[in-house]
Amino acid sequence: MGKLGRNLRICGDCGIAYTSVSFTKYIDQCPNCKSRRFEAIPVKSIDEQQSQSST
Repeated sequence: MGKLGRNLRICGDCGIAYTSVSFTKYIDQCPNCKSRRFEAIPVKSIDEQQSQSST
């Protein structure tokens, strides 16, 4: 997923998923409802997933 995958968020009000960065600026509010409440989405790489399944 690259660097954008580390910046995924879920809006605390309307529940859509969005990224907190764009190519030109940092996005600090939901693009849908303009709320600033969010939860980060933990994203695991394929290597992390494989190492957990083998332990």
